[in-house]
Amino acid sequence: MRALRGWIAAVVLAGAAGLTRPVMAQDTTALDPVMRLQAKLEAGTLTLAHDSVLGYLPAVLKALDIPSSSQTLVFSRTSLQTDKITPWSPRALYFNDDVYVGYVFDSDFLEIAAVHPTAGARFYTFGQAVRPKPRFARETTTCLMCHQSRSVTGGVPGFMVLSTLVDRHGYPITGVHEGATTDATPVRQRFGGWYVTGTHGTIGHSGNVYAPVLGHQVADKAQYRTQFNMRTESALTSLAGKFDSTYYLTTQSDIVAILVLTHQTIMHNLITATHEAAREALLEAAIAPPETRAQTPQVSPRLRGAVETLVRGMLFVNAAPLEGPVRGTTTFATDFMAHGPRDPQGRSLRALDLEKRLFKYPLSFLIHSEAFDALPEIAKRAIYVRLDGILRGTDRTPDLQNIPAEDRRVVLEILTATKPEFTKMRTP
Repeated sequence: MRALRGWIAAVVLAGAAGLTRPVMAQDTTALDPVMRLQAKLEAGTLTLAHDSVLGYLPAVLKALDIPSSSQTLVFSRTSLQTDKITPWSPRALYFNDDVYVGYVFDSDFLEIAAVHPTAGARFYTFGQAVRPKPRFARETTTCLMCHQSRSVTGGVPGFMVLSTLVDRHGYPITGVHEGATTDATPVRQRFGGWYVTGTHGTIGHSGNVYAPVLGHQVADKAQYRTQFNMRTESALTSLAGKFDSTYYLTTQSDIVAILVLTHQTIMHNLITATHEAAREALLEAAIAPPETRAQTPQVSPRLRGAVETLVRGMLFVNAAPLEGPVRGTTTFATDFMAHGPRDPQGRSLRALDLEKRLFKYPLSFLIHSEAFDALPEIAKRAIYVRLDGILRGTDRTPDLQNIPAEDRRVVLEILTATKPEFTKMRTP
C-alpha cells in the first residue's frame, strides 16, 4: 500500500519520535464521511466526474459537501511531497467540519483526512488518474507514525497547524513561534508559510512572505527570524503574480478560513483525547474491585484532565484577541455560518464576530459535531456539568471569571435550545 506522503500542508503532525503508545482501539462499526462516500461509489449510487485539469478534486469536494471557498494555500514544504510544493506551486487545502482534502498540482493523488466519530483522524489517498471505479485507499501505520504524538496531538490521531519561516524555495528555516498554532497564538505570529488573502487591522500577520536566501545559508536561525520582518505583505487581497492560478479552483486563500481551520483542528484533537480517556476510565472500572467500580470513571485523573482541557478549549479560554477587524476575500464566512442549528432567536454558535474575536459566542461550534455526540456518556456528562457551572456563574475558578456575564448568559441559552441532552445531563 502506498504510504500517505504527509498530511495537509501546514496541517502536519508530530514526528515518530513522539509516538507514545499503541494506536487506540478503532470502532469498526462507525463510518467516517469518507467511508460513507466510498459505500455510495461501490453501490453505484454516485459517480465522480474527472476534470481534465484538476482531476477528481471538484467532484470529491462536491460529494463531501466541502465548499471551494474554504480553499487555503500553503507554500511551506511541511509534508513529504517536498518535490512538488513551492511558493510558485502551493498546496491547496479544503475542509468542512469533519473532512480535510489536500490537493497538490501534478500529484498522483488527493490527500484526505476524515474525523472518525470515535477514533480521531483517519487518513486516505484518492488517485487522480481516470478509472472506472475510483476508490479511497486507507492509510494506517505509516501515517500515524507522524500523526499521533504526545507532544503534538496528545497521543491521539490528530492534526496540527504550523507557522513557519521558509526560504525562497519553501523549505522551513524555523518556526515563527514555539510549537503549534492555537487559539492563544497572536495573529501577528500566525500564517508563516501560508498565502493569506484578506485584511487584519494594522498589526498584520506572518503570511505571504519567505526569506530571500536558502535555508543552508542561515547560520543562526533564531537570530535570522528575529531580524526578518514577516509582516510586510499582511494586507493582500489578491495573489496575482504569486503562482499560476490555472491549476487551482480559486485564486484566494481566505484569512477567515484559516482562522476557523486552526480552531477546529485543535478541537478535533481535544475531543479525540477525551474519547480515549473515557474509554480508558471505563476499562479501569471494569476491572476494579466491586466496592470501588462505580466511582472509578469519575475519579480517573486522565479523564478529569481531558474534560477540563476540552472545556477550556471549547470556551476559548486564553484565546488571543484579533487586535483588529478581519475581512476575508471569499464567501467562506457566509458559507460557514449558513450551517448548524439555531435557537428560537436565530442565534448560532457558528456566528462569526471578526472584530475583536473569531466567534461571536464563546463556545465551540464543534459541540454539535458527530465526534462530540459520540463521546461516552461518562465524558459528556462531566463536560455538561462543568459547562453548566461555568455558564451559570456558580463556578468560581479565577481565570474563568474573565468570560463576560452576558456571553455566559447567551451561550447558555443557545446551548439549552440546540442541545437537548445538555439539559438532561448537566446535573451531577
